[in-house]
Amino acid sequence: MPIALRLQPARRFIGVALLATLLASPLTAASPGVAVLRTAAWSPADTVREGAGEFEVLLCAARLQREHRVAGLVGVGDRHGLFLSGAERALRHLALQGVPVAKLARGGDVAADPEAIFLDATGLTEVEASAVLKKCLERHGPPPVAANPARPSPSELAAVRAHLKPYRDAFTLAAAPRVAAK
Repeated sequence: MPIALRLQPARRFIGVALLATLLASPLTAASPGVAVLRTAAWSPADTVREGAGEFEVLLCAARLQREHRVAGLVGVGDRHGLFLSGAERALRHLALQGVPVAKLARGGDVAADPEAIFLDATGLTEVEASAVLKKCLERHGPPPVAANPARPSPSELAAVRAHLKPYRDAFTLAAAPRVAAK
């Protein structure tokens, strides 16, 4: 069955490159794969950096999905956990395509996520957040996929949120202070 790509002309090359990467080799690892992505430094009106950030996020996810049966990302953003807008759009797209995204902030708290499709990993290191995300993927599997990630239906958003509830609980538990008892 032919695969139709409905991408804007500027994104057609990226979509074809990602598709070729995904189809290049079969899955090699049975365990979930988790990668850490860091935001690029902000530069006003730098459209090249904007597009490169989006491409980097999508390429990293494609590589993970090619090598693992399920994939997750830990994003280390600016002081509010945010990425440049292109990368932020790519992370949202992936979160609605079955790739859970945990966010960390450099020296601060992660900004509120009104759609509740990202996981807040505040209080954890990159390594700890990666370990929690990997364990959640093993235990609960990937979130459901939205038919159209650009415009998910309310029921699709609700399904993603519901699936991520045990993930959120695991991140909250992992970041909670430990009390020693004798």
